[in-house]
Amino acid sequence: MEELLISFINTLDLSLKDLQKEVGDSGIAKLTIHQLQYIEAIGDLGTPTFSELAEKLAITKASVTNGINKLIRLGYVIKRQSTQDRRVYHVSLTEDGAKMIQTKYQALREYGEFIRSALSEEEVRQFESILHRLVQLFKKA
Repeated sequence: MEELLISFINTLDLSLKDLQKEVGDSGIAKLTIHQLQYIEAIGDLGTPTFSELAEKLAITKASVTNGINKLIRLGYVIKRQSTQDRRVYHVSLTEDGAKMIQTKYQALREYGEFIRSALSEEEVRQFESILHRLVQLFKKA
């Protein structure tokens, strides 16, 4: 089971990277996992404050500040001062940051369609059920 799982994850990772290149790699391969998590969190939240990002990612505000500053230098995020409270800053994705998220999800959709086409309807139902349980387990961990 362990070897098969490792093989599946490695194959999935390589195939996803290939698909991302096909649909227009927007720099995903150059970023760390943490940087991708910041970008996805910002995409989910819209224009969060540093505190909101820290809470969502369960990390310190200092870590968020450091990570966001790197993403600003790379051109994926912009920072704007709040008009209501000048001590507060909001961050949002640049066009390149938003494109990166779109590219990733387009590649994931295509990969999902590929997997679905390889399975029978019953296997699809079973696979979805197993994935649902695994996602719930990972969220609790």
